[in-house]
Amino acid sequence: MLPTARDLLSLSVAFAVPFLIVLSLMPRYARFLAKRGMVVEDVHKVGAPKVPSPAGPLLILSLVVAEVVEFVISPTIIPLVIAAVVLIAGLVGLFDDLFVLGGKEKPLLLILAGVPVVVAELFNPTVYSSRLYFPIFGPTGEHFTIFSILLLASMPIVANAYNMMDSFNGEISGFTFLTSLALILGIGLRVFTSPSLATERLAIAVPLAAVSLAFYIFNRYPAKAFDGDSGALAFGAMYAVVAVTGGVEFAAIIAIVPAILNSFYILSSVRGFVERRKMDARPTYLGEDALLHASKEPSAPSTLVRMLLFDGPLSEKELVRQILLLTAFACLLSAVTSILTWVI
Repeated sequence: MLPTARDLLSLSVAFAVPFLIVLSLMPRYARFLAKRGMVVEDVHKVGAPKVPSPAGPLLILSLVVAEVVEFVISPTIIPLVIAAVVLIAGLVGLFDDLFVLGGKEKPLLLILAGVPVVVAELFNPTVYSSRLYFPIFGPTGEHFTIFSILLLASMPIVANAYNMMDSFNGEISGFTFLTSLALILGIGLRVFTSPSLATERLAIAVPLAAVSLAFYIFNRYPAKAFDGDSGALAFGAMYAVVAVTGGVEFAAIIAIVPAILNSFYILSSVRGFVERRKMDARPTYLGEDALLHASKEPSAPSTLVRMLLFDGPLSEKELVRQILLLTAFACLLSAVTSILTWVI
């Protein structure tokens, strides 16, 4: 099934609108934050320069505007559902940016981000399919209750996994862009091999790639803006809901394996949900050689970054490059999974 001119217009608008919003407004917004003293120290650099934060509200605005525009173009309610998820997760993150939530309160509040999806499915049973699609073996049976519980649980899990990948310049923006490409490929293969699915399922995923790519320009080394918890949680929640509405959950999980492993290492080492600002020790430290070293403190949490640094110290740019290469490999495996699921 080849895309029509209307499909191409929808995809183009879904990318261009949020990309241009971030690209044009981020410099002004960063200056706005800096003037009001809303900055954080970039502790992984000599001198700990101050960087405007949180840029999350602008990222959330861009995603929501893009989905509302897509709703106007398309006949489906799904873009509004996704916009609601992004808003709820983003507001939880913004509250955490400004007032600091506890390690247990944040995951509980993030469950609320999945409520609009379940409610929309109850009143309009076309938002998602209550089954999982596995490569080669095909789909499971449908079970709305079990699937909906898993959907609600996925919001804090995925959103926090993204948040835990937000420590270094360009890490969260690059990670989100790569994983969103894997998501788009999976949905694209499903849409264009299944005539019963509309291209809108693909268009609603595109803003995540557009916003993260535009943000990468300002977030890469040396960072001119940090997203804060508001941006990272919004990215993660949107990734989760787009995977569910696109019906590509299994491939989506494969793409974010680095984040899942990182979360598992952290939670197992600190024995539960602990706000990172309250952790006893940091997993890395900046040495006199201006390189990042793995912490030798027994109380320091185990993280993917700390494990990468066990082989020796790295510069921040080199470290992020390794993380993104690992993510790219996971996305490649996700692409293979999508091909095995929808093409072969």
